[in-house]
Amino acid sequence: MRIAAGLLIVISCACLLSGDGGSLVARKQTGPFVISVFAADAPVRAGKADLSVMVQQVSDESPVMDATVMLRLTKATGSAVTEVAAPATHAKATNKTLYAAQLTIPSEGAWRLSADVAANGTNAEATADLNVMPPAPPAERYWPYIALIPFAVFLFAFNRWLRRRRQFLTPRARP
Repeated sequence: MRIAAGLLIVISCACLLSGDGGSLVARKQTGPFVISVFAADAPVRAGKADLSVMVQQVSDESPVMDATVMLRLTKATGSAVTEVAAPATHAKATNKTLYAAQLTIPSEGAWRLSADVAANGTNAEATADLNVMPPAPPAERYWPYIALIPFAVFLFAFNRWLRRRRQFLTPRARP
C-alpha cells in the first residue's frame, strides 16, 4: 500500500517537471554546426521566456563550449518592426552544455527566431518561425500552488481515517 501511494505521488509530480533545456523549438544544420533551440515553457507565451541553445559540431555532434550566441526575436506588424535580443551564455544555463537567455516577449503572434553563433572563426545562423501565445492566466500559472492546500488536507484526513480504521481492527487486551 505504501509503495503504491509513493508511486502515485511520484507519477503525479512528474507532469510538473521539465528537462534541462525544455521543448525543442528549432534544430538546423548551418555550416559546421548543428544549432538546437529549446524553450523552457511549451507553448512559448508573451512575457518572460527562457530560451536555451545547444551548439554541436556536425562531424561528431560534440557540444561547442566556446561559442558566442545571440538570440533575436523579430516581429513585423505593418510598417513597424519589433526586435528583442539577448546574449545566451553558459552562466544563465542550468545545463552547462547549453547557452541560455531570458527574453521578455512583448506580445503574442508570429515571431521570427534567430540564433546567431560565432565559434572557431565561423559564423552561423539558425532561423525558425515561433508562434507566441498570449500570457497565461494567473490560475493556470499558479495551479500547483493552489492545489497544494486541498491535497494536504486530503492527506491529513486520509491519515486520520487509516488510524481510526486500524484502531478498530486491532484486537484490544481484556482486563
